[in-house]
Amino acid sequence: GSRMPATILFSDIVGFTTLSEKADPEELVRQLNEYLSAMTNVVFQNDGTLDKFIGDAIMAVWGNVKSQGKAQDAKAAAYAALGMRRELLRLNNAWKMEGRMTLGMGVGINHGDVLAGNIGSQDRADLTVIGDAVNLASRLEGLTRIFGVDILVGATAADLIRDEFNLRSVARAQVKGITEPVDVFTIVGTRDHNTDQQFLIWLETFEEGIRKFRDRDFTEAKILFSRFLEFYPEDSLAKMYLERSLEYEQVPPDEAWNAVEVFERK
Repeated sequence: GSRMPATILFSDIVGFTTLSEKADPEELVRQLNEYLSAMTNVVFQNDGTLDKFIGDAIMAVWGNVKSQGKAQDAKAAAYAALGMRRELLRLNNAWKMEGRMTLGMGVGINHGDVLAGNIGSQDRADLTVIGDAVNLASRLEGLTRIFGVDILVGATAADLIRDEFNLRSVARAQVKGITEPVDVFTIVGTRDHNTDQQFLIWLETFEEGIRKFRDRDFTEAKILFSRFLEFYPEDSLAKMYLERSLEYEQVPPDEAWNAVEVFERK
């Protein structure tokens, strides 16, 4: 085995277990295969390595087999995540037309040192990567549901891609099995002209709200999140932070509070 920096992407279908109980098995397998084929193609188009399928989940890696350098590897993974978002939209539109059910997806991306090697039993070993960086990518994918976003990126990967992508702060998260809290972000889009400029302007207000919230200025944070919500009333993140700000304004958290969200489950 060898140790190396890599970017890891996990994606899976939201609520797949529930779906698999309701849907016709043959139909579900066919739809799952269409989905996995499309998503795998996106990984390959962006020079990623398909590490494995875990049921409906995909694990892909950049930097373990061939590397373009840390920043390029992380950016390739981010482009893959946006490509998956687009592909799912295309698939869902087609499925809707055919009267089939639509699917939701979560993607987690993280960058860090991994151990790469043939890992398994004597009879069956797979070339794969393991380590905290991998676990965190998987945890981030699981947290997408909680924050109502489809893509979550860890701080290390975020720093490598932010010159090419518009990012949005989501939380400071403490996840099971990882000692340090990590700042997590979602990808709004690439920094070209495709992103809704109006949204980017208002995003500044949201980000300022996050800064005030973390500085314990809950009254100011409340005002900023409310202002953002006037334009984007359905935004789940802003709603969540407005609720927290109102709570903390009434009953301030103790001195040790550092804006970290603790997540005990995997």
